[in-house]
Order: sequence, then C-alpha cells, then structure tokens
Amino acid sequence: MKKTGNKTQKGNEKISFERLRTISADPSATVHFVGIGGVSMYSLARLTLFRGASVSGSDREDSERTRALVLLGARVGIGHRAENVRGASLVVYTHAISPDNPELIEAKKLEIPIVSRAEYMGATMLDYRKRVGVSGSHGKSTTVAMLDLIFSHAGIAPTVLSGADLPIGEPIRLGLNDLMIYEACEYKDSFLKFLPTVSLGLNLELDHTDYFGSVDEIKLSFTKALGKATDLSVISGDDVNLRSILKSLKTRVVTFGFGEENDYRYFITSFRESGFIFSLSRFGSEVGEFEINIPGVYNVHNAAAAITVALEYGIDIDTVREAIALYGGIPRRLELIGSRYGRPIYYDYAHHPTEIAAAINALKMLTKEPLTVIFRPHTFSRTAGLWSEFCSALCLADFIIITDIYPAREVPIEGITSERLAEVIGNNAKYLKDDEVVRYMDLHTHGTIVLMGAGDLEGIKKDILKLF
Repeated sequence: MKKTGNKTQKGNEKISFERLRTISADPSATVHFVGIGGVSMYSLARLTLFRGASVSGSDREDSERTRALVLLGARVGIGHRAENVRGASLVVYTHAISPDNPELIEAKKLEIPIVSRAEYMGATMLDYRKRVGVSGSHGKSTTVAMLDLIFSHAGIAPTVLSGADLPIGEPIRLGLNDLMIYEACEYKDSFLKFLPTVSLGLNLELDHTDYFGSVDEIKLSFTKALGKATDLSVISGDDVNLRSILKSLKTRVVTFGFGEENDYRYFITSFRESGFIFSLSRFGSEVGEFEINIPGVYNVHNAAAAITVALEYGIDIDTVREAIALYGGIPRRLELIGSRYGRPIYYDYAHHPTEIAAAINALKMLTKEPLTVIFRPHTFSRTAGLWSEFCSALCLADFIIITDIYPAREVPIEGITSERLAEVIGNNAKYLKDDEVVRYMDLHTHGTIVLMGAGDLEGIKKDILKLF
C-alpha cells in the first residue's frame, strides 16, 4: 500500500495543509474538482464556494449535482478535457479517477498543484475547533445523519460532510466554524489525512479487497486513524476487531455496545412496529430510555454511538432523547419508495455481506412476509474477495435476483460473474439482465421487494415503480 503524508507535490514544491486551506478561501483562486458530481466532491465544491474561492470542475455526465453547482456559480464541464484545468490554482481528484485522466496530465504539465480529495478535505478541517470523524465498515452515513440531527437540535449548527444525502436533501450542511462532523472513509487510507478531535469507530470488517489484503491491514489502518483523535476515541466494545486495537490508542477512550464491559451500555427493552425502545447506562449508572423510529437492530447500535458522542460532548440528555426520536432515516437505507401491485418496495445501499444479511433480517422482521432481493454486486474485487460470505448472506432471502456486477473503477476478473454467483447460491437465485428483472419478478416471486447494492439501480427502480 502506498502511504502519503499531509503534503502534496507541485513539481519539486511541497504544498502544506495550511497552504491548501489558504487557497480554498482565496477569492482570487480557482479550485478545480475532477469528478465534481460525486457526493463527496460535490460537498467539497460547495464548501469551497462558501469559503470564498472560485470553483470549476468536470464530470462524465450531467446530473442534478452538477446543475446545482452551476447555479451556485461554479464552472462545470461535462467530459474530462485538458483545457478544463487551465487557469486553476489547485486540482482535486478522487481515487476513482484514472492516472491517465487528461485533466490530471495537463495539470502536471502546467505544474498546477494536485491533491487527493482526502488531502483537501483534511486541510479544510483546520478552520473548525472541534472535528468529529465517523469511521467503520458499516453505518457511517446513518450515524453522521443522527449526529447532525442531535447537534442541530441542540442549536450548535455543525458543518456536516456525509457520504449520502442527509434528511435535508443534501450531503452537506454548512454551519458555523465551531464543529465539523464528517464521514471518515477507510478506502485507500483516506481517513489518515483527516484531523479529528473525536474519532468514532462503529465496526471493522474485511472490505475494499482491491486495496486491503487482510483484516490485519485494515486493523492497522483503523488504529492509526482512530488514534489521530486529540480529545477522545469512542469505540464499539462489541466489535472484536476494534476491541483488539484499544490498547494501541493513546488518547482517552470510551466504549459503547450491549456487552457488560462497555462504558456506555444499551439494551433493547421493546420492539415497535418500525423501531425500538432501548435503555442506556453510563459507567454503570442508568441514563434512561430512548426511542428510534427506523427498522434494523443495527440502527440501535448506530443510535447508541451517536448518543455516546453527544453526551460526551456535553449535550443535555433530554435534547438528545428528543432528537433521536425524530430521526426518520436517510435515502437508500431501508427506504420505502413505493409499491407494486400491493407489494412494498424498499431501496437499500447494502453492498457488503454483513449489510445484506442485516437488511434482509430487518425487512423480514418488519414485514413478516417473503422477501425478494434484487441485488447488484459492487466491484469485481469485493465480489471475489467475499464470495462465500455473499452466498451465505443472500441465501437468507426467499427469492434472489442478481444483476450484472457494477464495475466502478475496475476491470472484470475471470470467473467472477453474477451468473456464476446465482448458480452457486442455488434454485432460489436467478441471474438476469436489467430489462428482464420486472417481468421475472412479477411472474415468479411474491412478497416484499428490496433493491440492494451500491451501484446504479435507477433504471430497474424506475421500471418497478412504473405499472403501465
């Protein structure tokens, strides 16, 4: 794995975080984003406009986000072309961008500073007195949204950078300079560029197998990232991998979970139609009961994590209780999007076996009827690296329809196909092309429907919702 520090290269010149911070707030500067329509890049572009610099960017296709940025004053080109970067003071790219991208090549030729999304995001954090980074293999976006609601309800007005749309309909909330809450992604060690005062670790599993070769590699990366917190690390004491790195963290640590050894311990006391009531104790003393109104036992874990951070921050317990009860979820997280001939249709981002199993179990508990999963695997490397785990998780559904693998940044791997995955799972699984899904589903399945995966499912979604 290639490790980098908090400086980037301009010819022979090193560009510090402080310099990046200055550029992002300079009215005479232009920051160019390659792949500006992506969730995180869109948010950083918005933040840059808010800070004062001009913004330009490019993306492969027009979208609501690119159009929104144009309305805010950004210059956005559709398609990646060398001329797009001319006049830029800084170029920001994501790991999804290929090294042979013409804009990156031109920026190097013109000696324009080039930084990764993570480096740029890390530099923008310097303006915030407190910085809460949420990391984990699962649940980051949901927990960031919960924290956003709690702190906003307390009148603190945080700036929030999420990997998914918040309930306000945007992945970014522009707040004051006192607090930033952000999603800390582990892919290619991105979160090692960030500067948290508080680190939250939700869970830790093998993922991103195109970069991490083993769980031990991910554990080492999480140890470094969570250990960067200057004030506090909040860690799930129930997660065996996170628990194994606790002694390596030099900052103050508090743990949360349902296990007896945790500093903050939760216990589900009753099940609601689409949620839970749970009690929470703190260092052995009862805090009280909380209510969340979204399905999925794993969301109690996410809520307990957010509550722990909020209470450690000093937010009043009644304010926290009110806010968490108001939380209604975010898009594509067990989102009920409609129905088809009386069959409820859900949309979920689950793309890791643990997430798939959790979502299937949550929907079976919620609907109490057979479940049809329409799943698009995300990347060939993840499908190959977690092959048996995908088979076991998908088998929990009553009917499984598997569509073509979403390649993202990857090329195919021989023998790793959705057709073969369906064959291995067995008789209740079927591989189909996108335009075959709806007819097969109507003729051969019944009960609740869930579209599942991190890749593009919009075409199938539209077909299912369209009855005539």
